[in-house]
Amino acid sequence: MKLDTAWNLALTDLDIREEAACLGMASQAERSRVAAGTVIIAQDEADDRVFLLLGGRARVVLLSENGQEIWLDAFEAGAVFGELAALTGQPRISGIIAETECDLAIYSGEAFFGLIRRHGEIGLALSRVLARRVQHTTQRMFELSALSAPGRIYAELLRMSKPVGSDGSARVIAPAPSMKELALRVNSTRETASRTINDLQRKGLLEKLRDRIELVDPDQLDRLRGSS
Repeated sequence: MKLDTAWNLALTDLDIREEAACLGMASQAERSRVAAGTVIIAQDEADDRVFLLLGGRARVVLLSENGQEIWLDAFEAGAVFGELAALTGQPRISGIIAETECDLAIYSGEAFFGLIRRHGEIGLALSRVLARRVQHTTQRMFELSALSAPGRIYAELLRMSKPVGSDGSARVIAPAPSMKELALRVNSTRETASRTINDLQRKGLLEKLRDRIELVDPDQLDRLRGSS
């Protein structure tokens, strides 16, 4: 069985390299493509499926009793999700919505944990996923309690960006998020997000282009985050 590029990239991101483990992950999955806006996981549903995102981008949300969507996280290719309900046997605590067309590998809970029992490398990969998620959640809780809204925006811009250039001194966010999305990510308002981005542009720390945001001086932005 030959794995395509999407499989190879996702499994490399998870640091799953043993041939038997890689082939097991592919052979036990049901592959599906869903359109942007599709609810991949519905909050509170009883479902033990586990997902591996092979391509695309999805967001993690909580829905309040009045229907307000609270942004929690974003997933890109290589992300595993749905494992908590499979581990605990409890209903889903949050929802997952496709932000773009998504290429998914879908496992029944039984199939996924069968893979873990047979391949220690897959179990280790899942442990790393859970550990990083705890670190990520802890960092966000700290930012919500300790940083101002602009400070949280600085932190989110740095987190979303990727280094470019030979020395990696500049960073780019592509595609550029809307002000609404940026505000949702940091529990703020669209007006505050827009005002903060404009202020960074005036200071020469950021350049907002049609399809991307360039962080011209990430080190200075990090210093601003720390002092906000």
